[in-house]
Parts: sequence; C-alpha cells; structure tokens
Amino acid sequence: MKEKIGNLLSENQCTHILYSYHDRNRYLENAVAYVLEGIEKGDSVVLIENERNLNVLFKQLNNHLTSDQLKKIHVISNYDFYQSSGSYHPPAIYEQLTKSITPFLENDIPFRSWTNVEWGTLEDPASIIEWFEEETDRAIHEYDLTIVCAYESVKMPDHLEDALKKSHGHIMTDEDIVISKVYSSTN
Repeated sequence: MKEKIGNLLSENQCTHILYSYHDRNRYLENAVAYVLEGIEKGDSVVLIENERNLNVLFKQLNNHLTSDQLKKIHVISNYDFYQSSGSYHPPAIYEQLTKSITPFLENDIPFRSWTNVEWGTLEDPASIIEWFEEETDRAIHEYDLTIVCAYESVKMPDHLEDALKKSHGHIMTDEDIVISKVYSSTN
C-alpha cells in the first residue's frame, strides 16, 4: 500500500482521499505508511487521531524516524478537534481546521494531513459531515493540500459513504486506492 500511496501523491499534489477502513491493524499500517512517505518527502504531517491509535502509531513511528523527523508530526486529538465547540458542529470544526493549517500555509511549510473522523454519539451525522467535507474539499483545492479522511466503515451508514465519494477525489480501502468515479469538485 505504501507504494500505491507514494505513486498517487507523486502524481497528485492536491488530493482529498476518503479512506473507509475495515481492519484496524491495516488502518494503522496505512497511517504509518502515509506519515513515513510524507516525512521522507520533506513534508510535515498534521495527524488528527484518537489517543488509542496515537499510542500504537508512535510506537511504530519511533522505530523509523529520528527525533528531528518526529518533530515534523503535529498531533491533534480528534476528540478535541471534532468536539471543539462542545458538539460535532461543522463551522466550528472547519474553523479548527483553518486554525490548524494556517501556520503551515503562512510559512510555506509543505504538509499533509491524516484525519480519523469520529462523531461520538451523534446518531446520523450525514448532512453535517457532508457539509464539512465539501468545505474541506474547497480548501484542499484553494491551498493545494493532501488530506486523508478516514472513517471506520462499520460506523458509516451506506448513504453517508455514497455522499462522501462525491467530495473526495480518491477512495482508499485497506488494500487499495483508486480515483472516485462520482467525485465532483466543489472548486
């Protein structure tokens, strides 16, 4: 998978990737591959992730990266990121995204982002998440960003996954990454 991610990113400087994952171990392997590929390329990485996964990821990353390279990984708790307003509120989340990436943009620091999207107890977040992902897609094209938005497939209703494929240029699974056939750029 690391080779596929590297090939995709060498061909596309700007892309929005929907990752619907089934297997947590494969998810973690793919996250490590994405981070390592970014660091090797000279990018910083904004890693928006839950605490449980961060512990595992950093155990693996510590085996591959120097202390200087590890400093290029900027961690944000996904709980804090998505619940910054006290609930899953897209405008507040979008503001949090903007706040998180502005230092990189203002200082011309190349970066990529990996985001584990979780919405807690919200019963059907489809319309809220769709709005946020469309706004994120606009920002990706405005600033030439590369962002992976990872969703655990068993927690994602089919109608949400179908809608998200329209706002992500690439679709990733635990084993593959392909161009979305239904993507419509919001740019």
